[in-house]
Amino acid sequence: MTDIVAVHGIFMNRRSRQQMQDDWRSAIVRGLQNVRAGRADEVEVECAYYGHLYNDGKAGLDAAYRPADLDTTLERELFLAIADATAIADATADEEAERPEPAAPTKLWAPERVQGAVRRIERHGIFDGASGVVIRLVKQVGRYLGDADFRERVLAELTEAMRAKPRVLVAHSLGSVVAYDWLCRQSTPTVPTLVTIGSPLGFRGIRKALHPDLGATLPPWPGVQTWVNVAAREDAVATVKTLDGLFVGPITDRLASNSRRTAHSATVYLQNVHTSTAMKTALRERG
Repeated sequence: MTDIVAVHGIFMNRRSRQQMQDDWRSAIVRGLQNVRAGRADEVEVECAYYGHLYNDGKAGLDAAYRPADLDTTLERELFLAIADATAIADATADEEAERPEPAAPTKLWAPERVQGAVRRIERHGIFDGASGVVIRLVKQVGRYLGDADFRERVLAELTEAMRAKPRVLVAHSLGSVVAYDWLCRQSTPTVPTLVTIGSPLGFRGIRKALHPDLGATLPPWPGVQTWVNVAAREDAVATVKTLDGLFVGPITDRLASNSRRTAHSATVYLQNVHTSTAMKTALRERG
């Protein structure tokens, strides 16, 4: 039995399982030490790493993506939702950064609304201000939800990691979608506490892709005792900060504040007091 299983999100296809293990465990330990969790330096972390699965020749031009590459309704809607969220984050930021207007997209399929979204994203500076990087993010999410074979391979990785029978499942970004999807497929509860960080699960398009009957019923509960969701106000990927009420069971939502440049960083989230406190509470019961 291990303490924590961790599921990564987007942009891990150029990293490795060992890098994730080193970086995430170090961040988790530092966060637990900050909240005075007992035996923090002994915490055992098992990583559900699936980044390598994206390196199968289907990633296209990767960071060189343009608006024309948004080829499904879900991808377009999520891209626009992230752009809208950057405007909200800008309105609540403590400081405003003046950024030059980027050139209008020159590739096909760039209607006015999308061009405006590109400008908002690049002004905001999320992921170094590159709208192409946000499109890559959206396409990784879209592939998980739209490619059934790929989705099963990702879920199989989490199945292997969960054999460790953890007390906590902590999931970042797209990983929160993977974790929720996996938990809903289980016939019996498998983990007491789910902690989602920087999660896009509040985006209606994602919930509908997971549960096509969304208009009639709320998405089901993922079979856990406790679900804590941590979202930074600056994080445009967490397009909706409050998940409670969007699913059939209660969710404890916690609002964090990250810097703009680290708004969606997994290791920053893992050291946030809300994340660490949730894990500390769950780990108190370990043997």
